[in-house]
Amino acid sequence: MRSLLHSRAGFALGAAALGTGLGVLNLYYATSWGKVIALLMLPALAVRALWPAMPGWLLLAWVTVLTLIGDAASVTSGAYLVVTTAVAVAAAGHTRRLDNVALTLCVLSPFTIWLLETNSWHRGLGAWLWFGGLLIGWGFGHVVARQFALIEELERTRTMLARTAVAEDRQHIARDLHDLVGHSFTVVLLHLSGARMLLTAAPAAPAEAIDALQQAETLGRHGMDELREALMLMHHGSASLTPMEPAHLDNLLRTYREAGMHIDLHVDGDMDGVSAAPRIVLHDVLREALTNVAKHARPPETTVRIGVDHEHIDVRIENALGPVPVATGAGMGLAGLDHRVAAIGGTFHARPDHGCWVVRAQLPRRLGGAPT
Repeated sequence: MRSLLHSRAGFALGAAALGTGLGVLNLYYATSWGKVIALLMLPALAVRALWPAMPGWLLLAWVTVLTLIGDAASVTSGAYLVVTTAVAVAAAGHTRRLDNVALTLCVLSPFTIWLLETNSWHRGLGAWLWFGGLLIGWGFGHVVARQFALIEELERTRTMLARTAVAEDRQHIARDLHDLVGHSFTVVLLHLSGARMLLTAAPAAPAEAIDALQQAETLGRHGMDELREALMLMHHGSASLTPMEPAHLDNLLRTYREAGMHIDLHVDGDMDGVSAAPRIVLHDVLREALTNVAKHARPPETTVRIGVDHEHIDVRIENALGPVPVATGAGMGLAGLDHRVAAIGGTFHARPDHGCWVVRAQLPRRLGGAPT
C-alpha cells in the first residue's frame, strides 16, 4: 500500500477519513442542538480533500468556530479531535501569513472557553489538554510539510539531472558522429577538389579526374554506411558510436594498465575492412569485460585474444577465477552486451570455463548488405 505521506493529496484523503470518523464520534456524543453543530462540522475535512486549493484559514475557521460554540454551551464533546486533525492538515499545506494567524488563534482557542467560564471541564485540565493536543497536531503538520518540500525538491533535482544527462548524451553523440564521418568526408572533398583542378588544367585528359571522382564516391558511400550502422546501434544501447581503430584499442588497454591491471594481448588478423558497427560493438565488449575484471578479479590479470578472418571477428577475454567468481550472474552490463552483439548478427557468451571466467563474442566482419 502506498504511504499516505507520499503526496499532499494522499495525506489530505487520509486526514479526511480520520476527521470524518472523529466527526461521527462527536455527533454520537452531542446533546440537544449540539447535533446540528456536529453535522455542520462533519464534512469539513472531506471538502478539504476534494478542494486541494481550499485555504487553511477557511478550514480552521469552519471547525474552530463551531467547536467553540458547542463546547461553550456544553452540547458537544470531543469536537477538538476534529480541530486537531484540521490543524495538522492546514500546517501541512502551503501556509501563508493568514493561515499562520489562524493556526495560532486555533491553538489558543481552548482558553477562550476557559475565560467564558461556561464549561467546568475547560476550567480544569481541559483547556491545557486541548492546547497540548493542538500543538502536537501543528507540529505533526509541520513535519509533514517538510517531508513534502523534500519530495518536491527531489523531483526537481531528478528532472534537472535527467535534462543534464540528455544534454550530455547529445554532446557525446555529436562528438562521436563528428569523429565517425569527419575524416571520410574530408577526404571526399579533397578528391572532388583534385578532380575539379584536373578538369580545369587538362580538359582533354579526364582519366585522372574520373579516378578521383570514383575514389570520392567510394569514400562517400563508406562514410554513409558507417553513419547508418552507428545510428542503428544507438537504438540498441551502444555505449559508444566511434568505431574502434588500432590507436583506440591501445588507448583503451593503456587506461586499464595504468590503473594496475595486467593485460596480455594477442591480435591475429587485420582490422582493415571491418565495418563500423562490429568495431563499435567490439569496443563495448572489451570495455565492459575489462571493467568487470578490474572490479572483481584478484589479482586483476586477464588475457585478451582478438582474431580476424574473412568473415568474423572473435574476441575472448579470460581471467582466473578466484574465491569470488567474476560477475557470474547475468548483470545488466553483460545482458546489454548480449543484446548489442545479437543486434548485428553476432553471438555472445560469458561463463566459467576450466577455472577461468571467459567472455567471448563472435562478430561479423561486415554487416549483411554492406559494400565490400
